[in-house]
Amino acid sequence: MKRAIDSGTSESIRPRIRSITCALTPAERLPPMSLDPMTLRLPAQVLAVTGPVVHRSSPYHGRCGLVLLLQNASEQRFVLKVARGAYRMQELALEYEVLKLLHGTEIPVPKALVHVQSRPLGFLLMEHAAGRSATDVLREAGSSDERDRIAMAVGSMLSTLHHLPVGTVSWQECIDGQLLWAERHLQEKVMSRAEFRAKGITGDPVKELERLRATCPKPGVVAVLHGDFRPKNVLLDGERITSVLDWSFTDLGDPWYDLATMFGYLDPAGQQVFLNAYGLEAVDRERLDWFRSLSVYLAV
Repeated sequence: MKRAIDSGTSESIRPRIRSITCALTPAERLPPMSLDPMTLRLPAQVLAVTGPVVHRSSPYHGRCGLVLLLQNASEQRFVLKVARGAYRMQELALEYEVLKLLHGTEIPVPKALVHVQSRPLGFLLMEHAAGRSATDVLREAGSSDERDRIAMAVGSMLSTLHHLPVGTVSWQECIDGQLLWAERHLQEKVMSRAEFRAKGITGDPVKELERLRATCPKPGVVAVLHGDFRPKNVLLDGERITSVLDWSFTDLGDPWYDLATMFGYLDPAGQQVFLNAYGLEAVDRERLDWFRSLSVYLAV
């Protein structure tokens, strides 16, 4: 039986700007990884859980983080996320806390096993989650009905997340914090102008942020946000969601932030199915576009 999330526990999730240090230099935010995943020394705390690792592979190796798939002699599989630098290490710590909170609830997540900080590296060991990426499943879907059923499952799951109880925090505080976070990313050149263009901002990112400040939506509800809710972070077995991955951007804020992120990956029919499964009948286009633009500054 899946357990209910204790409201006192879920209310411990705070706005992300409170839980991650902002006073970091650009070099501390995005240091080069410069690690060989095949020879990386695994912490003793990790090996105490996995036992001797007989096989490892690395499906993802980014500039400041990597993911290792580990297998031991008993053919048990694990996922190890590795982060480098103070900024990314704190994101990994946040993900560990969120995974512990959500494990065993109606929101399926990998079980977090070990979190180790050994500067300049952070490690998060998780059970391997079964399933296929929704990105692949949607791409290979043979019919619109199949795609719609996936959109329905994803919309329902996001609604469940957004209905978790939250602590006492105002909507405006959450938005002000996100705008401040966006400004710091911009000032510290965390993203290049080319990356902004690739994510849909064709004009000047400075002016676009000014526009966001001047056109802030009317206050709405505050929800627990995944922060990067898109198909690649959802695993499926058929049309059943087996796991939701990558909680390092978890935040509190307006639900349209997550809705806007997912919308871009669905066709118009799928968007409506997704929205209906979530519990809404119509798109608030202005709100959707505003939060989609904001997310470009934050999901980095």
